[in-house]
Amino acid sequence: MAENKKTNKSSGRGVNPSKKIWKKWWFWLIVIVFIGLLIPKDNSDGQKEPETKVETTTPELKTPTETVQPETTEIETREPETVEQEPTEKAEEPAAGKNIDDIGAYFSVSDVRNDVTGNWRISTIAENVDIQEYALSYYKEYFKDDKEIHAIVNFNYKTTTKISVIGNTLDVSIYDYVDGEEHDAKLLFSGTLLKEYSVNMDNGSIEEIQ
Repeated sequence: MAENKKTNKSSGRGVNPSKKIWKKWWFWLIVIVFIGLLIPKDNSDGQKEPETKVETTTPELKTPTETVQPETTEIETREPETVEQEPTEKAEEPAAGKNIDDIGAYFSVSDVRNDVTGNWRISTIAENVDIQEYALSYYKEYFKDDKEIHAIVNFNYKTTTKISVIGNTLDVSIYDYVDGEEHDAKLLFSGTLLKEYSVNMDNGSIEEIQ
Protein backbone atom coordinates (compact mmCIF):
# COMPACT_ATOMS: atom_id res chain seq x y z
CA MET A 1 0.00 0.00 0.00
CA ALA A 2 2.71 2.40 0.91
CA GLU A 3 4.60 1.60 -2.28
CA ASN A 4 1.58 2.17 -4.45
CA LYS A 5 1.01 5.65 -2.99
CA LYS A 6 4.63 6.40 -3.55
CA THR A 7 4.47 5.24 -7.10
CA ASN A 8 1.49 7.39 -7.74
CA LYS A 9 3.17 10.45 -6.35
CA SER A 10 6.31 9.84 -8.32
CA SER A 11 4.43 9.31 -11.55
CA GLY A 12 2.41 12.42 -11.02
CA ARG A 13 5.22 14.74 -10.11
CA GLY A 14 5.21 17.96 -11.99
CA VAL A 15 1.95 17.20 -13.82
CA ASN A 16 -1.00 19.43 -13.17
CA PRO A 17 -3.85 17.59 -14.66
CA SER A 18 -6.10 20.67 -14.28
CA LYS A 19 -3.72 22.93 -16.30
CA LYS A 20 -4.54 22.26 -19.95
CA ILE A 21 -2.17 22.69 -22.88
CA TRP A 22 -3.67 25.90 -24.20
CA LYS A 23 -2.72 27.55 -20.91
CA LYS A 24 0.92 26.95 -21.58
CA TRP A 25 2.90 30.00 -22.53
CA TRP A 26 4.94 28.27 -25.16
CA PHE A 27 1.78 27.14 -26.85
CA TRP A 28 0.73 30.67 -27.38
CA LEU A 29 4.14 31.56 -28.56
CA ILE A 30 3.93 28.91 -31.23
CA VAL A 31 0.44 30.01 -32.19
CA ILE A 32 1.50 33.63 -32.48
CA VAL A 33 4.52 32.72 -34.61
CA PHE A 34 2.38 30.53 -36.76
CA ILE A 35 -0.24 33.21 -37.24
CA GLY A 36 2.51 35.68 -37.99
CA LEU A 37 3.69 33.42 -40.76
CA LEU A 38 0.23 32.96 -42.14
CA ILE A 39 -0.89 36.58 -42.19
CA PRO A 40 1.55 37.85 -44.88
CA LYS A 41 0.83 34.83 -46.99
CA ASP A 42 -2.87 35.30 -46.72
CA ASN A 43 -2.53 38.97 -47.48
CA SER A 44 -0.36 38.27 -50.50
CA ASP A 45 -2.58 35.47 -51.64
CA GLY A 46 -5.77 37.16 -50.78
CA GLN A 47 -4.78 40.53 -52.09
CA LYS A 48 -6.40 40.90 -55.36
CA GLU A 49 -5.03 43.13 -57.98
CA PRO A 50 -7.30 46.02 -58.38
CA GLU A 51 -9.37 45.50 -61.43
CA THR A 52 -8.86 48.24 -63.93
CA LYS A 53 -12.21 49.01 -65.18
CA VAL A 54 -11.89 50.50 -68.59
CA GLU A 55 -14.99 52.40 -69.09
CA THR A 56 -15.44 52.87 -72.77
CA THR A 57 -17.35 56.01 -73.08
CA THR A 58 -18.70 56.31 -76.54
CA PRO A 59 -18.86 59.99 -77.11
CA GLU A 60 -22.21 61.03 -78.34
CA LEU A 61 -21.74 62.41 -81.73
CA LYS A 62 -23.91 65.38 -81.85
CA THR A 63 -24.60 66.08 -85.42
CA PRO A 64 -24.70 69.79 -85.63
CA THR A 65 -28.01 70.73 -87.04
CA GLU A 66 -27.22 73.22 -89.67
CA THR A 67 -29.97 75.66 -90.14
CA VAL A 68 -30.15 76.01 -93.85
CA GLN A 69 -31.46 79.37 -94.53
CA PRO A 70 -33.30 79.66 -97.77
CA GLU A 71 -31.26 81.42 -100.32
CA THR A 72 -32.62 84.78 -100.98
CA THR A 73 -32.73 85.25 -104.67
CA GLU A 74 -32.31 88.86 -105.30
CA ILE A 75 -34.35 89.79 -108.27
CA GLU A 76 -32.97 92.92 -109.64
CA THR A 77 -35.69 95.08 -110.95
CA ARG A 78 -34.16 96.67 -113.90
CA GLU A 79 -35.79 99.49 -115.61
CA PRO A 80 -36.27 98.77 -119.26
CA GLU A 81 -33.29 100.03 -121.07
CA THR A 82 -34.08 102.71 -123.50
CA VAL A 83 -32.15 101.96 -126.61
CA GLU A 84 -31.27 105.21 -128.13
CA GLN A 85 -31.22 104.76 -131.80
CA GLU A 86 -28.80 106.86 -133.61
CA PRO A 87 -30.54 109.16 -135.95
CA THR A 88 -30.32 107.66 -139.35
CA GLU A 89 -30.93 109.35 -142.55
CA LYS A 90 -34.54 109.02 -143.32
CA ALA A 91 -35.12 107.05 -146.39
CA GLU A 92 -37.12 109.08 -148.78
CA GLU A 93 -40.69 108.23 -148.18
CA PRO A 94 -42.30 107.16 -151.33
CA ALA A 95 -44.15 110.10 -152.69
CA ALA A 96 -47.79 109.43 -153.14
CA GLY A 97 -47.63 111.77 -156.07
CA LYS A 98 -49.04 115.20 -156.48
CA ASN A 99 -52.67 115.91 -156.99
CA ILE A 100 -53.52 116.63 -160.60
CA ASP A 101 -56.11 119.14 -159.50
CA ASP A 102 -53.36 121.33 -158.02
CA ILE A 103 -52.10 122.18 -161.49
CA GLY A 104 -55.10 124.34 -162.11
CA ALA A 105 -55.31 123.20 -165.72
CA TYR A 106 -58.30 121.69 -167.41
CA PHE A 107 -57.70 118.33 -169.09
CA SER A 108 -60.08 117.86 -171.96
CA VAL A 109 -59.59 114.16 -172.59
CA SER A 110 -60.75 112.97 -176.01
CA ASP A 111 -60.20 110.18 -178.51
CA VAL A 112 -57.31 110.34 -181.01
CA ARG A 113 -58.06 110.63 -184.67
CA ASN A 114 -57.09 107.66 -186.83
CA ASP A 115 -56.61 105.42 -183.76
CA VAL A 116 -57.34 101.86 -184.82
CA THR A 117 -57.11 100.39 -181.29
CA GLY A 118 -59.88 102.45 -179.72
CA ASN A 119 -57.76 102.84 -176.59
CA TRP A 120 -55.85 106.04 -177.21
CA ARG A 121 -56.83 109.28 -175.47
CA ILE A 122 -55.38 112.79 -175.71
CA SER A 123 -55.47 116.09 -173.81
CA THR A 124 -53.51 119.34 -174.10
CA ILE A 125 -52.15 121.83 -171.54
CA ALA A 126 -49.72 124.73 -171.36
CA GLU A 127 -48.24 124.57 -167.86
CA ASN A 128 -44.82 124.52 -166.19
CA VAL A 129 -45.24 121.12 -164.55
CA ASP A 130 -43.33 117.85 -164.44
CA ILE A 131 -46.14 115.59 -165.43
CA GLN A 132 -44.50 112.42 -164.03
CA GLU A 133 -45.13 113.79 -160.54
CA TYR A 134 -48.86 113.91 -161.23
CA ALA A 135 -49.11 110.71 -163.26
CA LEU A 136 -50.71 108.56 -160.54
CA SER A 137 -53.30 111.20 -159.69
CA TYR A 138 -54.02 111.67 -163.39
CA TYR A 139 -54.50 107.91 -163.80
CA LYS A 140 -57.01 107.76 -160.95
CA GLU A 141 -58.89 110.75 -162.31
CA TYR A 142 -59.05 110.10 -166.04
CA PHE A 143 -58.34 106.45 -166.85
CA LYS A 144 -61.46 104.37 -167.37
CA ASP A 145 -59.63 101.16 -168.32
CA ASP A 146 -56.06 99.90 -167.89
CA LYS A 147 -55.94 99.21 -171.62
CA GLU A 148 -56.07 102.89 -172.32
CA ILE A 149 -53.00 104.90 -173.46
CA HIS A 150 -53.13 108.61 -172.72
CA ALA A 151 -51.17 111.37 -174.44
CA ILE A 152 -50.69 114.77 -172.77
CA VAL A 153 -49.36 117.50 -175.02
CA ASN A 154 -47.71 120.38 -173.09
CA PHE A 155 -47.30 123.32 -175.41
CA ASN A 156 -45.30 125.20 -172.78
CA TYR A 157 -42.52 122.54 -172.75
CA LYS A 158 -43.07 121.37 -176.30
CA THR A 159 -43.35 117.81 -175.11
CA THR A 160 -45.82 114.96 -175.46
CA THR A 161 -46.16 112.60 -172.51
CA LYS A 162 -47.38 109.04 -172.94
CA ILE A 163 -48.96 107.29 -169.89
CA SER A 164 -49.73 103.55 -170.01
CA VAL A 165 -50.31 100.74 -167.49
CA ILE A 166 -47.71 97.95 -167.26
CA GLY A 167 -48.50 95.48 -164.51
CA ASN A 168 -48.58 97.38 -161.23
CA THR A 169 -46.78 100.43 -162.56
CA LEU A 170 -47.42 103.36 -164.79
CA ASP A 171 -44.99 103.85 -167.65
CA VAL A 172 -44.47 107.55 -168.23
CA SER A 173 -42.53 108.37 -171.42
CA ILE A 174 -41.79 111.97 -172.46
CA TYR A 175 -41.15 112.78 -176.16
CA ASP A 176 -40.28 115.85 -178.15
CA TYR A 177 -43.43 117.39 -179.53
CA VAL A 178 -44.04 116.90 -183.25
CA ASP A 179 -46.11 119.57 -184.87
CA GLY A 180 -49.70 118.44 -185.45
CA GLU A 181 -49.36 115.07 -183.76
CA GLU A 182 -52.29 115.80 -181.45
CA HIS A 183 -54.55 115.50 -184.49
CA ASP A 184 -53.31 112.24 -185.93
CA ALA A 185 -52.57 108.88 -184.30
CA LYS A 186 -49.99 108.17 -186.99
CA LEU A 187 -47.85 111.11 -185.78
CA LEU A 188 -48.48 110.72 -182.08
CA PHE A 189 -45.40 109.71 -180.04
CA SER A 190 -43.19 110.00 -183.12
CA GLY A 191 -40.81 112.53 -181.51
CA THR A 192 -37.51 111.76 -179.76
CA LEU A 193 -37.77 109.97 -176.40
CA LEU A 194 -36.38 112.33 -173.76
CA LYS A 195 -37.19 110.69 -170.41
CA GLU A 196 -38.93 107.59 -169.12
CA TYR A 197 -40.23 106.93 -165.58
CA SER A 198 -41.84 104.05 -163.75
CA VAL A 199 -44.48 105.03 -161.17
CA ASN A 200 -45.49 102.48 -158.52
CA MET A 201 -49.27 102.39 -158.39
CA ASP A 202 -49.30 101.22 -154.74
CA ASN A 203 -47.27 103.98 -153.14
CA GLY A 204 -46.64 106.52 -155.89
CA SER A 205 -42.83 106.14 -155.84
CA ILE A 206 -41.17 107.31 -159.01
CA GLU A 207 -38.17 105.62 -160.61
CA GLU A 208 -36.32 107.11 -163.51
CA ILE A 209 -35.62 104.52 -166.14
CA GLN A 210 -33.78 106.74 -168.65
